[in-house]
Amino acid sequence: MHPAAIPRTTNLNRFARALTGVVVTALALTGAACGSTPISSPRPTSSTTASTTTGPTSSTTSSPTTTAPVSVVGPPGGPIPTGFQATSFTAVSLDAWWMLGTARCLTGSGTCGAILRTTDGGSVFAGIPSPPVSASDVSQLRFANALDGYAFGPELWETADGGTTWANVPVPGQVTELEAVDGEAYALVTGAGSANSTSNGLLTAPVGSRQWQQVPTPTPLGYRAQFAVSGPNLYVLGGNGDLVLLYSTDQGAQFSQRVDPCTAGLGGSVTVAADGSPTLWAACPTGTMAEAMLSTNGGVTWRVATATGAFPNSLKLAAASSSVALASPAPETLSGALVRTTNGGSTYAVVLSGSSPSTVSWMGFSDPSRAYALLAGSLFESSDGGATWRSVAFKN
Repeated sequence: MHPAAIPRTTNLNRFARALTGVVVTALALTGAACGSTPISSPRPTSSTTASTTTGPTSSTTSSPTTTAPVSVVGPPGGPIPTGFQATSFTAVSLDAWWMLGTARCLTGSGTCGAILRTTDGGSVFAGIPSPPVSASDVSQLRFANALDGYAFGPELWETADGGTTWANVPVPGQVTELEAVDGEAYALVTGAGSANSTSNGLLTAPVGSRQWQQVPTPTPLGYRAQFAVSGPNLYVLGGNGDLVLLYSTDQGAQFSQRVDPCTAGLGGSVTVAADGSPTLWAACPTGTMAEAMLSTNGGVTWRVATATGAFPNSLKLAAASSSVALASPAPETLSGALVRTTNGGSTYAVVLSGSSPSTVSWMGFSDPSRAYALLAGSLFESSDGGATWRSVAFKN
């Protein structure tokens, strides 16, 4: 999602706490109760459970890739927590979405983590339980289907019952990125300690399993590593001085090496286009500014896709195709929260305004027409490829 296309998981895509066993209280059904620790529960086997979607078409969250309604099996839900501000979006259909965010704690003072769910495309929402940790322990959310979800960054928590209960999953490091596609989940972890510590690498597990295994890569992954996934196709930026883009067509069983378009030592991110083509967009910091880069052959070759005026160094991208992409913050020559190109980066135009360009925390495409963005804690939706947007009200 992560993705970036839906998913970064732009954006996309995050632990060594032992699981304890205390039942989630009814108070947590609003999604903003802190401090209670749920036990894990067995996966429901009823025939009413929803089937898994085909997964995201890009790298920034599990994305809505089907128009068929998904019947969400999980907690009944409660009222929307007071003061909810969204920080992460994930969906498994055009009707079933979840948002992780912050809200006023139900007991005491301060801010707690909270989750909203909709099963009708955003007409109404309900609060559901969030992991029983502080808002700083999990910052991102991904659902692979109606039952299996992941809250992460830096810890990892999993649910197998639609968010009724959450279980902490120990992994060797801090999770910085996670995506779930076609029945397989991937997580990037960095070593505990310094933010500049070497990455422990890429982990994978079947959706619904808590048995994560490291994915062997032909070159070590640095702390600036990042990945994007579309079906069985996996793209991994090495994040070190070697400037390598690793490419796998079999969920990481084998890799070939392609071209990293970014600057050595400065990191970057790669995003898969939502139209299913081998189109990649990359956001590449250059030190003080950033460039957008475009590949139409899966990273074999790249070209600059930055219009007149460089982007800020914090550039994020989401792609619909080789022609259409979203970018935030805007280039230095424009003023707006979100800009769009329809000609492969030759020109950009503002499509969403805001009080500050940095307030767009995430954006992504579910398909070439449908796009979503989080702006200053609010959700916006587009049904015309990002040309126009509407605000989605969080209504009970």
